[in-house]
Amino acid sequence: PEPSQPAAPVDTDDAAIRRVIRVYEQAIETKNIGLYRSVRPGLTAAAETVLMNSFRQIDSQEIDIRVENLRIDGKTATARLGRRDTLITAGRRQIQNSTQTLRFEKTGAGWIIAE
Repeated sequence: PEPSQPAAPVDTDDAAIRRVIRVYEQAIETKNIGLYRSVRPGLTAAAETVLMNSFRQIDSQEIDIRVENLRIDGKTATARLGRRDTLITAGRRQIQNSTQTLRFEKTGAGWIIAE
């Protein structure tokens, strides 16, 4: 008999949400609006304009995100994040520490950041 192929491991919701957070972080650091939209498809035109303007004003941005609390409730989830942004604007380096709460929704295509 043929050895059966092990099924591909199914991502846990926790791992999938953490991956969405990493993509969100990467999208901001690389100023990639398409990547940003991939995890936040409900982005409004007005919010996108604000985002694009902030991307233009910043020379570079590094983000360090820590998931402080992640609560999954069926097809929705909430994550409280500790964020440290290192921004370079007009040659000046600035560090901002903040907390942020993101809401997530599980769709047919996977987890996304909900509005």
